[in-house]
Amino acid sequence: MDPILNIINISKDFVFHHQEGIRIKVLDDFSMRFFPGQATVLTGPSGSGKSTLLKMIYAGYQIPEGKILIRHKKEWVDMAKALPSLVYEIRQHTIGYVSQFLRVLPRVSALDTVIEPLIARRMETGKAEQKGRQILERLRIPENLWHLSATTFSGGEQQRINLARGFVAPYPLLLLDEPTASLDPANRKTVMDLIREAVQDGSCVIGIFHNRSDQKELADRVIDMSPNMTSQPSSQALEV
Repeated sequence: MDPILNIINISKDFVFHHQEGIRIKVLDDFSMRFFPGQATVLTGPSGSGKSTLLKMIYAGYQIPEGKILIRHKKEWVDMAKALPSLVYEIRQHTIGYVSQFLRVLPRVSALDTVIEPLIARRMETGKAEQKGRQILERLRIPENLWHLSATTFSGGEQQRINLARGFVAPYPLLLLDEPTASLDPANRKTVMDLIREAVQDGSCVIGIFHNRSDQKELADRVIDMSPNMTSQPSSQALEV
């Protein structure tokens, strides 16, 4: 089976100019391949580079060294060099990303926020709204809130809107940053079911889960991001 994502020798550090230019290395010569239908859990202490890796894959952070190759429409694309227009297209169709925080425009309804990925794919509005309603119901967002802006919601409700938006459309590669954090047991189970369904449908899921039971329940593979644990031999990189 061909990988959907191939990371080759990436490194990343951060410079703290307000602290006399202290430079902290977060990722150092990291390489790894990821495959369709596989769930990978990233573990390690805070600051070990888990969220940084997800953001680099999503091209939210610059990639100063190495390559991040995404299979998009049967072609390899290096996210380190992709033009913004191509990155936008890849985010529409190939990479989904559920962050820890919901970012929405005021006065845009919760339903419209959730179905935005479907509208971006030119799905007919009525069909998109039907799918949006289904996932909002599944995540237990009361119907009388759907027409309101998610900015007025509680923190837990905003998190579920974020999840609904992330799962409403299928993605070959799905990045999850603590998707079950702070959820009550019923909604946590729903999210775990959504993740398993995505994997069964062929998605490659890469996630950060601090709950050990979540890790054990989902992971086909665990990558320890602790210092001195992330460097992988170059033989793991796919030749393209």
